[in-house]
Amino acid sequence: MRNGKRLFAHEKGLEAFCFEVTPEQHKEYLEKKEKKKNKDKDKDKDKDNKEK
Repeated sequence: MRNGKRLFAHEKGLEAFCFEVTPEQHKEYLEKKEKKKNKDKDKDKDKDNKEK
C-alpha cells in the first residue's frame, strides 16, 4: 500500500488477488522470463568453464 503496509489476500478473505492482464502484457512477461532464464543458463555455463 502507499503507506508501506503490505496487504495480504487472506486478510481480505481471499486465496489470491487477481489482476487483469492483456495478452500483450502476458506475452511481454513470458519473453522477459525466457530472456532471464537464458541469461542465468549462460552464467552457469561460464561458471562451469572457469572451474575446469
